[in-house]
Parts: sequence; C-alpha cells; structure tokens
Amino acid sequence: MRILASTRCLAKPPTGIGHYTAQTLNALATFPGVTVREFPSRWVWPLARYRERHLDWWQGALKTPVGGLSTGKITHSVVSRLERFFLRQHDKADWFTAKFSDVYFEPNHELMPSTLPTVGAIYDLSVLRFPHWHPAERVAQHRAYFDALFNRGDSVAVVTISEAVRREIVEMLGIAPERVVTGCCAARKQMCPGRPRSDAKTLNGLGLQAGYFLHVGTLEPRKNLAMLVRAWSSLDISTRKKHQLVLAGGKGWGDEDLQTELRRAPDGIHHLGYVREAYIPALYRGALSLVMPTHYEGYGMPVIEMRAAGGAVITSLDPAVREVAGKDTPAIDAQDGNGWTEALRRAADEPTWLEEQRANGPAWAGRHTWLKGAQAVVAAAHAARGSLPADLDTLASMGKVAA
Repeated sequence: MRILASTRCLAKPPTGIGHYTAQTLNALATFPGVTVREFPSRWVWPLARYRERHLDWWQGALKTPVGGLSTGKITHSVVSRLERFFLRQHDKADWFTAKFSDVYFEPNHELMPSTLPTVGAIYDLSVLRFPHWHPAERVAQHRAYFDALFNRGDSVAVVTISEAVRREIVEMLGIAPERVVTGCCAARKQMCPGRPRSDAKTLNGLGLQAGYFLHVGTLEPRKNLAMLVRAWSSLDISTRKKHQLVLAGGKGWGDEDLQTELRRAPDGIHHLGYVREAYIPALYRGALSLVMPTHYEGYGMPVIEMRAAGGAVITSLDPAVREVAGKDTPAIDAQDGNGWTEALRRAADEPTWLEEQRANGPAWAGRHTWLKGAQAVVAAAHAARGSLPADLDTLASMGKVAA
C-alpha cells in the first residue's frame, strides 16, 4: 500500500500534532508492504521551519532591492531561489492521484484536493462540543475540515487517539463505527525514570527546585487552570513554599480568568512559557506530581509522558485522560476545587500516597506505542479503500518494531 502523508505541520516547531505526525510516520515506515511518501519531503523541513520562523525577514528579502550590486541584492537572489525551490516542493498535485499513491493520510486538519481514499486524523471534538473555548477562526477551520473530509463519501476513514474520542466521533458526526479506528500516542524515548545529574542543573536554570506541582500545556480555558491556581493558593503557606506550582506552556487564548487568579495568587507560581524540548524530561522528573484538572482532552500526552518518567499524576475525571492515566492514579472532578486542594495537600503530606503509581508508571506507559498508532492508520487506510477492515492484531504481527 502506498500512503501519501501530509507533513506540512512539521514546518513549524513540533507541538502535539507535529510529534504525532513525525512519530507515526516513522512507525509506518517499518511495515512490510507499506511505503510512505511525505508531502513535502522531510529534507524540505529545515528550510520550511527557517522560513516560518523568519517569515517577515524572508518576505522582505523577496522584494527587489533598489540600486546596484549590494548585500541586499545577493540576499534577494539567494532567498528568491530558495523560495522557488520551496514552492516547487509544494506543487505536487500528481502525488495526490492513483498514479503515485493509494491512500492520502492527513494528520493536520487541512485537506489537499484529491480523489484518493482518505484517512483523516481527528484528535478531539472540543471545537464542536465547546466552541466557546476556542477562537472563532479555529472553530470555523475545523468545521470546514470536517465538512470537506466527510464530503468525500465512502472513501473516507478516521483515525483517532482514544476510545473516548472514537465514541464521540461515531455519535456526533454519524460516522460508521467500522470507519473510525482508535490508535494512540506514546511518550518520547527520553521520558524515563531516574534523576541524571544534569536534572538539577536544568531545574536551576529554570529557577526551580524539585518538589513542585507541575502542569504542562497551553494556557487555555479547557485546561481549567484558574481553578488549579485557586486550589493551590488554598494550601497553607508552608506547603506552598515547599511545593510551588509550575505552569509550563505557551500563552493561549481566552485565559482572562486565569490571569485574574494569577494576579490574586500568593507567591510561588512560576509560568515558564514554552519550554525547550530538551528540558522537558528533567521538568517531569523534578515534580512531586503532574496535575491535570482539565475539562476535556482527546488523549493527554503529558500524562503518559509523566508515567513513563516514573512520576505521579493527579487528573480530572475526563474520560480520555482517565483512559491514558490508568486506574492506579487518583482522579477528582474538574469542578471540585476543595477536592483538588485536598488532593494537593495529601500529595504533599503523605509521601506514600502516590508511590504505587510511580512504580507502575513505566510499564503502563510502555503499553502505549507509536507502532499501535501506526497500525491504526493502516487499518483506517484499508477501511477507506473499501478493502476488508484490517484486524489490529493481524497488523501487529506485520510491524517490525517491538510494541
């Protein structure tokens, strides 16, 4: 089977969808009988990322400079040639035909024109269930993606990342259950137990000491961080000093309530913003516990990565997060502020409360592999082509990577 996979999301520094795309394609490449063509090819990614990061400068350099020979003219000549090369790599309409590909896999909510059987990734339905949590532009973009995807008729299948979201897709979008396949995500390889000597240096560079409560994720309404700040602020002062609250993630949208709570909160809250990927393992290992009081998720990547690192997690009752977290982790209703304060207090005061899940975490996380995610894409490709739906156990025997 020849799978054409869109990699346009990898033109930017990879976030959740970018990590999913890169890791899933790496795993797909291990399947005998499956070939993957990337659009654009991965050797274009460095240029695409540089162009994206310096877009204003890049566009300025494309303008013809005035005057004779100059550094500006040389720069214009080089950038113009690179731009033509970049555009040629994105002008591959024939790749989206049966001459070159059997199935088109789109992981990033932006469909290319194609008559190929199509596998579209849907990670969650928050834009439909809770549109008020998102900018109007994002809601419109996702609705357009859903409409365009399902207008392709019976040659479409969907891959998702949790059973909770699969149920929602079937119920809310009316897709036949056999056309929706559940895969998963997995922790990055560097997420592992232990405390290398470099951890203390990394934490010190971030202005942190081990023992904090950690949240990882964009600051947005569905993360329920205003409640988390109130819950942590209700702890006694000695606990707050010993176990500070760390928010790792970029500023999102609609976070006015959170900003109000942060202004009211006592000292001891650190907003790190976007954290370099190389620092994330130490950030997980230095935490007393990951705290995830989210209202809604499609999976919960920080949860599986914290478990892989041998850390503790406390989550809300969101079905997808509970699916990923496992039964040995505590859960509190997202609306129960007092319950969250008590959970934080107990984590601080009772060292043994979270020890069992720390011990079990790496083995639990090891059950979530990118191979399983790739198997789901192949199964969905079979469904989109109208061939006999592939059994995931059969596909598992095909993969060359150990699950």
